[in-house]
Amino acid sequence: METQITFLGMIISIGIAVVILGVMNRKRQRQWLTKRFTETFGTIPDKKISSERYAQVPGYCRRHTKAGQIDDITWNDLDMDAIYHRIDNTCSSAGEEYLYYSLRTPAVTKDEADGNLHRLTDLMWEESRADDRIRLQLALHELGGTGKYSLFEYLDLLGTLGTRSNTKHYIAILMPVAAVAVMFLHVETGILLLIAALIGNMLTYFREKREIEPFIVSFRYLLRLMHCAESIAQMKIPGMEPESEELSRLTEAFAGFRRGAGIVMSQSQTGSGNPIDVILDYIRILLHLDLIKFNTMYADVMQRRDEIDGMVTVIGRIDAAISVASFRKSLPAWCRPQLEEKPVSRLQITGLYHPLLADPVVNSITADRSVLLTGSNASGKSTFLKAVALCALLGQSIDTCPASGYAGEYFRICSSMALRDNLTGGDSYFMVEIKSLKRILDTDGNLLCFIDEVLRGTNTIERIAASAEILKTFAGRGALCFAAT
Repeated sequence: METQITFLGMIISIGIAVVILGVMNRKRQRQWLTKRFTETFGTIPDKKISSERYAQVPGYCRRHTKAGQIDDITWNDLDMDAIYHRIDNTCSSAGEEYLYYSLRTPAVTKDEADGNLHRLTDLMWEESRADDRIRLQLALHELGGTGKYSLFEYLDLLGTLGTRSNTKHYIAILMPVAAVAVMFLHVETGILLLIAALIGNMLTYFREKREIEPFIVSFRYLLRLMHCAESIAQMKIPGMEPESEELSRLTEAFAGFRRGAGIVMSQSQTGSGNPIDVILDYIRILLHLDLIKFNTMYADVMQRRDEIDGMVTVIGRIDAAISVASFRKSLPAWCRPQLEEKPVSRLQITGLYHPLLADPVVNSITADRSVLLTGSNASGKSTFLKAVALCALLGQSIDTCPASGYAGEYFRICSSMALRDNLTGGDSYFMVEIKSLKRILDTDGNLLCFIDEVLRGTNTIERIAASAEILKTFAGRGALCFAAT
């Protein structure tokens, strides 16, 4: 008896020690993360993101296309991939994707401005809010990433499963029960039916388990997303009342999804050696319990995709706002843009510089009509054009201009600068440039455009004549055009 009590005491002591070590490790990790978040805020990000993952970062943006978004040509002309990485200090996939969406979606009217992002950025930028910011980052870090794919890619893949029913799984549960009932009438027959039912359940279980396994990763992220939303809502941070209320509402809608989700999310424990885990695993296999729960969770996700989108939006916006606030602090100078809706194009910038340059030369410009920029090779014409375009784009998207002062209007921003011939499409450089200029001419709204060396792929005489007509056309339609030659 004493030996049994001693053994039981050892088991309890080991269990307590494991719990204490787990709590201590978690505490140490939070301390390390707190120090890291404190030290890296306001510095140039050193975040690494794989090319596979970055290819999926536009996932949220693809689901929220709208007029006025920056097209691929302008995005590439302005080196926006590098600008994105210069700003990106996010902790979650939701933040990565919302930041990309924000940079790609400058407001073209006052009503379209992302006021919530701007409000949150101002909030996170305040030194007095450092503790709140770190609390948010700890919660966002626990949310983490979706892997190399976007959550929206996973949701699209979920749709390929089609309609799923639990009827066959309920039958799978009833078959062993019916076999046991037959035993009371005829033992041998009942035993044979029971063996057949259990074997059939095992075979169908592993077949369906293989089918749903790739989709469980999206459920894991959704559960982390809901936990993150709940954590942020419970923080009740002053100034974030709209986000807290929205996240509370959204998490309540997924109460059924979360209830009992552990039976699907838990990994197979048959190789753990723990008798209880082995027994639970066989119960799942023979009674299809995790398959039944998966199907109910799947139905919930398919019916509540708008709520999932809303949760990603709110959490992603918070994460992106912290990143933009850090970007602001890392800049040598910045300002909020003074934007107005006017019928006549005008732009005034002071202390302008390019945010990717380590030691930039600042410039100022006031333009109420189109500008033709000339100068020798390597004199900085292209850099200046990109700096002006970036200042307008960042001002209209993340409310942050790399300048000491910016006043302008809500522009539709287009460029035609770093073009290349399209060999696979059969287009020469001339045709690529003509098509690029045509797309600018076809753009509606208050246009701010940038053209570097108009028709550089054409002989001199034709180039001068054609370029003059093209620039006259832009000026005639009221566009504010910056051209370099």
